[in-house]
Amino acid sequence: MRYVAMVVAVGLLVVGVGVYTAQAAEGKAARDGRLIELPGRESAISASFPVWQNKVEQSRIAYVALQEQERLKQEKERKRAEAVASFGEWGPYLVEAAEQYGQDPAALYRTMICESGGDSNADNGVCKGLFQFNPGTWSGTPFGGQSIYDGPTQIKAAAWMWSQGRKGEWTCS
Repeated sequence: MRYVAMVVAVGLLVVGVGVYTAQAAEGKAARDGRLIELPGRESAISASFPVWQNKVEQSRIAYVALQEQERLKQEKERKRAEAVASFGEWGPYLVEAAEQYGQDPAALYRTMICESGGDSNADNGVCKGLFQFNPGTWSGTPFGGQSIYDGPTQIKAAAWMWSQGRKGEWTCS
């Protein structure tokens, strides 16, 4: 991706140089988006130079932005891989919810494993899902309108409850 952006930037510069060189050779220069006649070739080249600089700067800014996007994407993938390595398939959701609600993802993971063994369809006859929510408790969370068996939503709901000081509602925590 980085190399594609560089090729595009160089291509824009080369095309721009070619166009402005041709215009300068004809005794014309770009000013405010239109060509104007100038006395002599040197004046045309010097009048076109700021336009070239602008194009080069725009290309440089686009290239830097693409580099930053790529860096952020790689960082996100690295964090996801670490979360999966630490907490299995639920890792990315645990890390995300923990960050969102200021909780410890390892503590959430331990409670989840203790409650359901990591099974989002766990049902002991009363409590359900990864964190074994009682349906009445579940409906009192901001996520109560969603399926009690939805794993990522259960993780968010548990992290939210912990952020509200309700961590003690789990015997496994």
